[in-house]
Amino acid sequence: MGQSDYIVFLCYGYERVFHECAYALLSLSRIHKIEELKNTEIWIYTDKPEWFKEFKDCPLPLNYRQVDEATIKNLRGTIDFVHRVKIEVLKDITCTKEGNILYVDTDVVFANRIEKIFEDIAAGKLYMHIRESKVSDKANPILCKLSNYIEGAQLKLNGKPLNEMDMWNAGVLGFNTRHKQILEEVLTFTDREYPKFPKHVVEQFAFSVYFQDKDDIKAASPYLFHYWNLKEAGSVLSSFFHHFKNKSWQELVHYSALIQMENLMQEKLVFYSNRRISGIIAGKKWEPHSYNWQELMKQL
Repeated sequence: MGQSDYIVFLCYGYERVFHECAYALLSLSRIHKIEELKNTEIWIYTDKPEWFKEFKDCPLPLNYRQVDEATIKNLRGTIDFVHRVKIEVLKDITCTKEGNILYVDTDVVFANRIEKIFEDIAAGKLYMHIRESKVSDKANPILCKLSNYIEGAQLKLNGKPLNEMDMWNAGVLGFNTRHKQILEEVLTFTDREYPKFPKHVVEQFAFSVYFQDKDDIKAASPYLFHYWNLKEAGSVLSSFFHHFKNKSWQELVHYSALIQMENLMQEKLVFYSNRRISGIIAGKKWEPHSYNWQELMKQL
């Protein structure tokens, strides 16, 4: 008998995050038939499990671990770091489960079948979403600051300066529970370095460091689209779930294909690339266009 597969979400707080999580689950249902997930459990760490139970006919193997406000505060630790919660959630599930863990942020779309990811994880491979750049390349302002901090603090691992390592996006994390010791290393690094360098990338960099210390990281981006810099999509998802609120799960799966996050990302990029000086001065920002769902439904 093969190892069990676990897909893990952390979903709490704003309604936008719940809409993202539901949309991610719909995209998984578009890609995989329910019988193909018979060896898979989906675990949602959430402060509102009742929100998902509104989808009464959802056939996905959903399980919930309730986390209230006090628990979230505790998981943020004495350093009071929001992204520390993710590390603690993964530590929690590896306490009771053995097998292949695929953690995904709520703002993802399952774009291709994921059997290969779980096969690789079972074989000992480690996944993150996508490589961004080597830290010392200073490709953006935050990496420039991180590289300078590492140089000043002389941070190294096995004699190698940490800024010579790659930064990966941590919106997807894949590992087998036999590698769960990595989580302790990530947490120790985060707790030690975040107070000295209080930037949101510390947890992301910690995963990048200790994953690539074990092996070459594999990219999950061919399988999952992560729209982390498209928070404006929240209005589209809110409109979608409001309009289709009385539909069955299978109908929602069908109609969710009308939302194309890649296209929205491209529209946003084009807007900011073409924005005139007057628009920059006025602080003009991109917003998604309004969706006429009745008209769009005719496309399917």
